[in-house]
Amino acid sequence: MNPLSEQFEELKSSGKLPSPSGVGLRILVLTRSEECSLDEVVKTIQADPALSGRILKLANSALSGGVKPATTVREAGVRLGLRTVCSVALGFSLISGNRTGRCAAFDYEAYWSWSLANAVAAERLSRELRLGSSGEAFTLGLLARIGRLALASVHASDYARVLTRVAADRSLGLAQLEHEAFCINHREVAASIAEDWGLPPVFSEVVQYHGVRIPETLDWPASKDYLRLLEASARVADVLVGNAEAGERWPGVREALVELGVSSEDVQRCYDGIGDSWKEWGQILRVPADFMLRASEIEARSCSILAPAKAIQEPTVALQVLVVDDEPTSLRLLQALLERKGHQVTTACNGQDALAMALENPPQMVITDWMMPGMDGIELCRRLRSTEAGRDLYILICTGQNEEERIVEALEAGADDHVAKPVNPKLLMARIRPGIRVIQLQERLLGEANEKRLINARLAIEKRKFRVASLTDALTELPNRRYAMKRLENEWATSERAKLPLSVILLDIDHFKRVNDTYGHDVGDQVLVSTARAVNRVLRTSDTCTRMGGEEFLVICPGTPLDGALQLADRIRIAVEGNRVQAPAFTQGKVTISLGVSCSSSVGIDSIDALVKAADEGVYQAKRLGRNCVALAPNGSTERKSA
Repeated sequence: MNPLSEQFEELKSSGKLPSPSGVGLRILVLTRSEECSLDEVVKTIQADPALSGRILKLANSALSGGVKPATTVREAGVRLGLRTVCSVALGFSLISGNRTGRCAAFDYEAYWSWSLANAVAAERLSRELRLGSSGEAFTLGLLARIGRLALASVHASDYARVLTRVAADRSLGLAQLEHEAFCINHREVAASIAEDWGLPPVFSEVVQYHGVRIPETLDWPASKDYLRLLEASARVADVLVGNAEAGERWPGVREALVELGVSSEDVQRCYDGIGDSWKEWGQILRVPADFMLRASEIEARSCSILAPAKAIQEPTVALQVLVVDDEPTSLRLLQALLERKGHQVTTACNGQDALAMALENPPQMVITDWMMPGMDGIELCRRLRSTEAGRDLYILICTGQNEEERIVEALEAGADDHVAKPVNPKLLMARIRPGIRVIQLQERLLGEANEKRLINARLAIEKRKFRVASLTDALTELPNRRYAMKRLENEWATSERAKLPLSVILLDIDHFKRVNDTYGHDVGDQVLVSTARAVNRVLRTSDTCTRMGGEEFLVICPGTPLDGALQLADRIRIAVEGNRVQAPAFTQGKVTISLGVSCSSSVGIDSIDALVKAADEGVYQAKRLGRNCVALAPNGSTERKSA
């Protein structure tokens, strides 16, 4: 057993680790089984009245886009899909069993508020950008920081001390302090929990590397997309939960969303959509989700904050200098000398205050005394160099120690140069001039690097846009046939591995050739667009509508049994039949559709081709039955395959 496994087993043996309680744990066990079905999950959920009520509320909310209210848990399960039901059950059981705890420095309410925001953001971005599975993205977002909750639950007093130290000194790393205290950090704990619960291996890898630099090589191909997804969702969650600092954090959110693939024009719409969903989920799970600031307000705040900052960052000969000395007279002399030369000077009388000031508002140069009580100049150099903010500072150390070994010690600690005390003004200015040249060179290189980064970002965005365009139908903006076949391959593999049903609905607009011949192809195009929108309005979040070509569309329904797909198909038929096409020249006003349904669990469906062919035969059967109806293939069977 490796050391990490030993540490996790010790945590586990305490009996205090967070885990899904009752129904959530039973559902986790069921999902590991190859025989897991929607009926078994529904039966388990019905044993918990509170969870049953929340599943029904979700199915009948704006989130599901339902038409007729669901009145039973099974109807809700068919509408939402197996994956969404399992995610909600896991989330509710985790939250309800771990709302409070004994760790005084751990804000349990804020933890769940942030985790839910992260989960909702990850789910929506996954769905909109077609990165991974939206159900898995939701669960990963919810579990991203569960290692922190675990350490707070098992080591309440010790973890409170760790959190207090981090709050008092922001230069300290949480994971490092956790490892020093418990020989394991929160990311490693989260990975072990995911493995212990029997979640897919990709979950362990993603939560282990969430929040750190993504490794070049990963064990699971999907991990990289999920890590990029969670990097963006975490930034969104930070802004949603931290309204007071929203303006300062907004540029990071915008950059992260654009790098992930959201267009600059859609950033505000995307953020507001996530915020609205977070608020709705918060009401369902009874988690604080106060969505108060919309993206336009935050953008305005951000612009007002950043406007003066940009002026400060312009490279000039006048530097921002932090002077540190515990002797008041020396401090005043150095300040006066530097200000006469046009530099902007801030002062600190000890190393601890200087470190905090440098991290909060980084100067361009630090001039520090060596010998000071508490944190001396050498330790200040080391601490600054260990942080991102202090890595590029120009540091000049003043010392009365002229021995060669002491000067070498100062340079090895991170000082760029030294000057002897008492300070000679001419010599000090001579020492500062090389620093000015170094700082100007750094700023020029940084500007060039930023320019290259922006160019690369634009190229990456164009590449992603090209990729999305290659998978999107230009007229209806639905995924195209190429995307449909790739998605079917992935869903078929998932269905086979997890023993879950996969259904498809093929639909064809009735008498569409007559529409084109009578009204022209321009009107025909408007009919196609209007029909696509009508279909999308009644789909669940787990379903995807694609255009296969001409007047033919395919709806992919993961985790949906045949009866659920038939119900959905009829809702689609009713929606299209009642949809009025907004085209003045189209005096007919409405169209109808014929739909064919097939499911992987039916007898004789042993491949993707067979699945689509059966749905296609169902469409022809619907045409023979008079159109505007739902049908199975003439020789199709509703009998399920034996296990």
